[in-house]
Amino acid sequence: MKRMHRIFRNENFTKLFIGRLFANAGDSFYMIGAMWMVYNLGGSTFYTGLAGFLTSMPRIIQFLYGPFIDRWPLRHMLVSTQLTQAVLLLIVPFGYAYGFLSITFILILMPIISMLNQFMYPAEMAALPKVLPREQLTMGNMLFTAANQGSDAAFNALGGVLIGAIGVSSLFLINSGLFFITAFVFSMLTVATASTTNESKTNPKQNQLQLKQVMKQYGRELTDGIKMLMQPSIMRLLAGILVINFAGGALMAILPAFGSSPEQYGLLMTSMAVGGILGTVLAPALRIEHKKLGLLFIVAFLVCGLLWILCSQATSPWLAVILFGIGWLPGGVTNVAAAVFVQTVVPEAYMGRVMAAISSFSGLAMPLGFLLGGALGTYWGSSSMMLLCGLLVSLVSILWLIDPMTRRMPSLHNWDKNMLSQQVTS
Repeated sequence: MKRMHRIFRNENFTKLFIGRLFANAGDSFYMIGAMWMVYNLGGSTFYTGLAGFLTSMPRIIQFLYGPFIDRWPLRHMLVSTQLTQAVLLLIVPFGYAYGFLSITFILILMPIISMLNQFMYPAEMAALPKVLPREQLTMGNMLFTAANQGSDAAFNALGGVLIGAIGVSSLFLINSGLFFITAFVFSMLTVATASTTNESKTNPKQNQLQLKQVMKQYGRELTDGIKMLMQPSIMRLLAGILVINFAGGALMAILPAFGSSPEQYGLLMTSMAVGGILGTVLAPALRIEHKKLGLLFIVAFLVCGLLWILCSQATSPWLAVILFGIGWLPGGVTNVAAAVFVQTVVPEAYMGRVMAAISSFSGLAMPLGFLLGGALGTYWGSSSMMLLCGLLVSLVSILWLIDPMTRRMPSLHNWDKNMLSQQVTS
């Protein structure tokens, strides 16, 4: 408790944390409302799969935003993205009132809002090392992830209830208001901009460079961020995450059908968030920085896959909710481990681009998972698709276990902190 009290005495961290809470509440309402609206208008998992495909596509090119995240003023970027989302979401109730709301319109709006979201997460995670000392990073990441999962837990369930009580169109009005509040909170940040915290400080004439020189530097910075991930052990881990995210995309595509009602769908989404937050809270207690990184991922996702398999066969709706939620607990642990890993070994000047590159690479297969999961779900059914997703995740863990390079990855505490920097300069 003393450590938590001390970290909240940091005003910038507190503002980032509160902003994260409101933003994730808005994201929860948005995702619940949009996916249910698409499923209701289309009447098939094909349309939820298509919606998920379009929504997750912007994540693939998130690595292109990395150099901008490292250079743009953090406060301006966070405020402008939140305000734009708030305004766009107001179009939904307006369209409903005037009769031009359609599934095509929603499918166009969803990827636009998703693209704006791609700036926020890596920008916030890159900001943490700027506002917290290194010894507080594990606690800071735990609290950030807990804020994410905790707001999801509360507002996913509430979103399902509100859809039934006031309608999905009214839910979007509340959603828009949450993003306006988020923008206001972020407007009070006083975090130093990238131009005063990294190597660009030594070159005050950067903004006067000709377009060709600016693009050349952008390309170099973009390449540097990608090169930091090219170590064989990290690439093998990311390759497995690619398959896991494919399964996760397919799972999310069929979840509205698996839930069968907005309330049950909301409960499933809530259990996912609760499982995730329990994992993040456990991460510091497990001392993840002293656990071998490869073995941590192997055990975590083997447990996840097996629980998804059991969930697919559950005959009780409440048992399905419980199993599904526990299945996301290991993911909460690995999310904190991955964030602390990057923030520990990556130089601050590269933080934004590396975070964005990881997010882009790990999300490559998710759009395909959404699309194929939704399409196949119309033929095989939602339970069969959940079973297949669980089998895929379990298979990845087994392959990691067989691979000696992944199995022997050192702990975060013992990682050679010069490895990634050498990878860029070589």
